[in-house]
Amino acid sequence: MEEKTSWDWHTELKEVPVKEWESRFNWVQAPQVSRDGERIAAIVNLDEMAFNVCVNGEIWEDEYEKVWCLTPFSDNAFAAFVAKDEEWTMNVNGTQWSNWSDFIWDMKVSPEGDFLGAAFQTDSEYGVIVNDVPWENRYENLTGSVMAPNGTSAAVVQMESMAAADVDAFKKGIFCVARNGEAQGPRFLNAWDISFDAGAQNIACTVRVDREAYTIFQNDTIWDNRFESAWKPAFLDEKTLVAPVRINGKWQLYKNNAPFWATAYDQLWHLAVSPAGDDIAAIVSTPYGRWSVAVNDRVWPHSWDTMVSDIHFSRDGSCLTAVYKNKGVWDLAVNQTPWQMGADKVFVPSISKDGSVVAVIMEKNGTCQLMVNNRVTASGFRFIADPVISPDGSQVMLKAIENGVYKRQIFRV
Repeated sequence: MEEKTSWDWHTELKEVPVKEWESRFNWVQAPQVSRDGERIAAIVNLDEMAFNVCVNGEIWEDEYEKVWCLTPFSDNAFAAFVAKDEEWTMNVNGTQWSNWSDFIWDMKVSPEGDFLGAAFQTDSEYGVIVNDVPWENRYENLTGSVMAPNGTSAAVVQMESMAAADVDAFKKGIFCVARNGEAQGPRFLNAWDISFDAGAQNIACTVRVDREAYTIFQNDTIWDNRFESAWKPAFLDEKTLVAPVRINGKWQLYKNNAPFWATAYDQLWHLAVSPAGDDIAAIVSTPYGRWSVAVNDRVWPHSWDTMVSDIHFSRDGSCLTAVYKNKGVWDLAVNQTPWQMGADKVFVPSISKDGSVVAVIMEKNGTCQLMVNNRVTASGFRFIADPVISPDGSQVMLKAIENGVYKRQIFRV
């Protein structure tokens, strides 16, 4: 998401009272905050089977039997799945989509908020809808839907009906990838973890080709090599694809169907590729039971006993962060250096474009704190949304609730 220069980075503090919502409504769900910090919203219960969304104290026009998955998108907008008369659709800033279905789930939001997508089911057929335009083709089953930044959608779909426990039909392969509703490529026993390149012109996923063999499907072709297992592939550019694969009980990184990294790991997954495609990072296990991060096949000097949950590059590729858990507490490492926060929970960090500023929310002893470059910037809050760093890296936006008041506050770095 681009932190807009048009956002208000000059007003130091803005407040919205939210405590009063608890007396106005039967109950209030967990709040969501707009990307620019100007609006706070929550799903609220008005009566039995009567739900709505409250935004800065104002509710949307229509009431619904159910509302769920309230999500911020664009600068200051919200979307949610809503149900009325046992049918579901998307509501965007109080306006319903025209297409209704038996059920809708798995909301997708493009980085700039230009596209909203979801999986849907109508009359026992499944598809994907983007910006209120559903796939023309529907399928008997659908999993793993994805949406590229330009609104291109894809999912794994079932092409043939299969009776319960019909092993012979399953062996022939009944699943393939559908792109914008059009099935493409051969059929597989299973397929999952779809990836697009940056321009959404190329597509890849992990597939199972028989009872024991896995490989990578890439643009209507299948890699020649067969593996014991494989994880989600990632594009370095339009023509270069990398994927973690399991061979002889160990995990390696392959590139375009050939060995790439030399090291064989006990585990290698969750690839992160720098925006320029110059560096590849992965969560790795070596030795067994210890977790770390490898960048271009070089492992960080630290390892942890429980997990590494997230790794992220800055936009210029100079900064790499890792959220990890060790000895029962959560922490953050930035370019190999642990912050040693000892938190009960650590959320996904925000990183400035040049990698010089890292802001993250941590929870400790029942309260939330904003950490900026490993220093406590603000603390003692019941709730803090994801922090935002200004485009020039000089300010951090705090979005938090304190004593029943939502505060959008600007701090200098």
